[in-house]
Amino acid sequence: MSPTPTILAKQIAVATRRGFTLFELLVVAALIIVIGGLIYPALMSTTETQSLIRSGDTVRTFFARSRNEAMRSGQTLALRYQIGGNQFIIEAWDTGDSDVESNMSASNFNVLGQLQQTTNDDRNVTKRLLQQVQTLPDKVVFAAGTQAFDSRELAPHDPTLNPNAANVDTSSATDLVAGVWSQPILFYPDGSTSQSEVRIGTDDLQIFVLVRIRGLTGIAYVTKIMTQIEVFELDATRIAQ
Repeated sequence: MSPTPTILAKQIAVATRRGFTLFELLVVAALIIVIGGLIYPALMSTTETQSLIRSGDTVRTFFARSRNEAMRSGQTLALRYQIGGNQFIIEAWDTGDSDVESNMSASNFNVLGQLQQTTNDDRNVTKRLLQQVQTLPDKVVFAAGTQAFDSRELAPHDPTLNPNAANVDTSSATDLVAGVWSQPILFYPDGSTSQSEVRIGTDDLQIFVLVRIRGLTGIAYVTKIMTQIEVFELDATRIAQ
């Protein structure tokens, strides 16, 4: 028995609805684009936040490594960072007495004044740490920094304080790297440092973390994520004090 016209029409209608029309596909595509546009900024914000947190932890770690190496070797070290860029470097801070301060010598005095031997492993650590350009992730920059006055930074260059002032080498590894570089953050053999604050931000300077290091103790820590407005308010408070 052949199907009636009514049943045949229903079968054709069902068969027709098994696929999507071009209009329906375009509507779905448009919805996907709209939803993606709403979600993408949130995802990017999360990615930028995590990248900033990692960058802050990286700088804090290098602060600690520099301090430990200065205490181990008896050599004052300096860390400089590229303002507006994402590079930083650690190098020896010359005071004109290379015989005492050479961290590549066969032996050194520790922070207690005790003679200690320098092993090949120690030298390898020093070589990897010093004068190697370190880089933060893409789209993260050193935005700015503040630093308390430290008379010890000037002492090596003052002949009234340092008899070897004429021998001080003022060159820096940063001379060979493009960009504007910060004043050195110094790490001394006694464990103290230059009291400093380094601001690390996204390349659009919308959010930041601050890496702070206490001069007397050499302890470094990273703040929470701060917005541009919060940083401005922090600066205004400091100026008012």
